[in-house]
Amino acid sequence: MKALFINPHKLIPRSFSITQRYSPPLGLAYIAAAVEKQGYNVTVMDCVAEAPDHCFRFNGYEDVWALGIEFDEIFKNLDSDYDLIGMTCMFSNNWLINRHMLNLLKQNYPEALIIIGGEHASAIPEYCLNDCEGLDLVITGEGEETISELALLLKEGRPFSHTQGMVCKTRIDGEKVMSSNPRRERIREINSIEIPAWHLFPLQKYFDNDISLGIPYGRTLPITATRGCPYECTFCSSTDMWGTKYAVRNVDNIIYEMKYLNTTFNITNFDFYDLSIIIDKRWILDFCGAIKREGLKITWQIPGGTRSEAITYEVATALKESGCKNITYAPETGSEKMIAAIKKKITLPRVLDSIDQSYKAGLDVKLNVLMGFPDEKISDVLKTYLFLIRASYHGATDASPSIFNPYPGSALFNELLERNEVELSDDYFKKIVFSQSLHHINNYNRYHSKPVMTFLLIFSYLVFYCSNYILRPIRLFRLFVNVATHNYQTRGEYMLGKILKRMYGVRKAPKQGENH
Repeated sequence: MKALFINPHKLIPRSFSITQRYSPPLGLAYIAAAVEKQGYNVTVMDCVAEAPDHCFRFNGYEDVWALGIEFDEIFKNLDSDYDLIGMTCMFSNNWLINRHMLNLLKQNYPEALIIIGGEHASAIPEYCLNDCEGLDLVITGEGEETISELALLLKEGRPFSHTQGMVCKTRIDGEKVMSSNPRRERIREINSIEIPAWHLFPLQKYFDNDISLGIPYGRTLPITATRGCPYECTFCSSTDMWGTKYAVRNVDNIIYEMKYLNTTFNITNFDFYDLSIIIDKRWILDFCGAIKREGLKITWQIPGGTRSEAITYEVATALKESGCKNITYAPETGSEKMIAAIKKKITLPRVLDSIDQSYKAGLDVKLNVLMGFPDEKISDVLKTYLFLIRASYHGATDASPSIFNPYPGSALFNELLERNEVELSDDYFKKIVFSQSLHHINNYNRYHSKPVMTFLLIFSYLVFYCSNYILRPIRLFRLFVNVATHNYQTRGEYMLGKILKRMYGVRKAPKQGENH
């Protein structure tokens, strides 16, 4: 039996995008490992890694481009037949190209079972199946056990339509109908999950192009120590994917994986992709202590965001001494009113104190901030500006303000959908491609126009970085030196380096190839 897994292209704005990020697909590597364990001959086609600096116009859109290998190049090195073909779609801003790829795959492999999973697919499985003719089945929620069972049943030629954790198309009296099975319970033995099948991926291409979610201090791969998040922020779709069960791996289990990756692939830097890795103070201290005891000569970072409650000076010092280089906090807003509205469940004084402790311990601190929530007023925005200045004073080195976009699976999306303020359509998915661009932001705020929100967003960058360099002028000097030498220390320096590379070094597809 043969399986093919696709990491599809990334859709990007043709216009200037300041925070476009992509990284090795950890979820797909987990799924590939589960299927390989069932005895399948597994192949991975990583469309981004095959051409990480190449972009071309997508489906005739003037302002939406695809990053990665050309479509007609994909199938040249693949086999002529596969039994199972899978793809993940974590983020809704990539649905249009996921759909296109799924249809291409069905055209080329009409007999194969075509499946998809991930947060986007889990949030709206019926929509995905109705919207994509080439898609046969959606795996919902945590996928390893479901796809393992599915692969086994397919291999043995047994029916699989009643497998828990999936939604599929079936035929009744010649008519296509949707069959939705109950969600599968979360994996109980989290430490038993197979190590991601990185041997199937073109890792050297990621290393050669410094592709990672964090800062590429060396040969970098993603890893997770936990699964799920116990919190229920209204803008986040993770609850729909994972529920609120928070599972933590054993420290020894994580260390084993890190040592395996270090020995097998010479990985020296780890990006932790956890939704919230630092909640339990005792656990994180044990983890940091284990890295030191094992003598691992590695660096690691937390680029995705974490809670601040457990990060005291003791914890921050342990992080630094174990090789952690930087950490990301996600307060989202400086307004107590908005914190309550989005159910963030943090206190700003505690966040600022934690930033202060991390800075004193020698960690670089980045902030994630969201603006443009539906009920956010100018007074709330001003409080966020004040918070950014105070965070600069307490030692934060980076900030990444962005505009709120409602994603399927989140509570705010459902509210806007009920009020007919958002609609699932190609136009919606096209718009959110621009969610990380300053040129074509979406605006769901009831009090400010799109031009005003654009100005408020741009001004938030000025507020943070001007206050940062005024309070610590040495950082401005360090910025120029590190960008010039490509010796990046902070996320801001790294992104500035990528912007300059994109402005002057990205290849564009020939004109005749723009209408793939």
